[in-house]
Amino acid sequence: MSVKKKILLADDDVAIRRAYAALLEGEGYEVATARNGEDAVAKFDETSPDLVLLDVMMPKMNGMAACAEIRRRDALTPILFVTAAPSDAAAVRALGLGGDDYIDKTRPTAEMIARINAALRRAAAYASRAAAAAAVAEIGGAKVDFDAMKLVSAEGREADMTRAEAIFLKMLANRRGKCVPAEEILESMHADGNGCEAGLRVTISRLKRKLGRAGSLIVNFRGLGYKLIG
Repeated sequence: MSVKKKILLADDDVAIRRAYAALLEGEGYEVATARNGEDAVAKFDETSPDLVLLDVMMPKMNGMAACAEIRRRDALTPILFVTAAPSDAAAVRALGLGGDDYIDKTRPTAEMIARINAALRRAAAYASRAAAAAAVAEIGGAKVDFDAMKLVSAEGREADMTRAEAIFLKMLANRRGKCVPAEEILESMHADGNGCEAGLRVTISRLKRKLGRAGSLIVNFRGLGYKLIG
């Protein structure tokens, strides 16, 4: 089972939201929508999207301010601006605030899809390189060696990790502070598709005991997934 990439789309025009959501869903993406900048920031915290599309001009909080707020929370998730009135000055400002691209709404939608796909490919490549480099991690005072599948708890107890425990913990460590969907975790643990959430909960329970007090940093968001908060 392939896990769909999730896109957060923020635009104050309901017709545009519906049209873009339908377009993106037709391309195989899961879409969450927001009606203004404040809503976009809240939805970002709730949904942990893989990419954000922000209209520039929105009430309550415009796209530029929303981008700045999101970047305070997350430095890596691609943020693309979409606008009906592009300008070089606005594009420079948007990119300076942490945006990854600036898209003209009047251009063909195929171009927007191509830019979204390219941004997601770049993000995935970066994440893959970072994951390969992160063989050792510190989590709440615990030391974890993913290559050796061993850990030392914050209290100094040594323990071996199972393959499933190492996969789960590395996924959370590589996306620290973001909610990782349970189905994505199961897909990584069980390529044959035979994993189940009951088995995942048992794996996590054993791992948290091995981590000692650092285990409390693994948080379950029911219906969404798991997050490493420290």
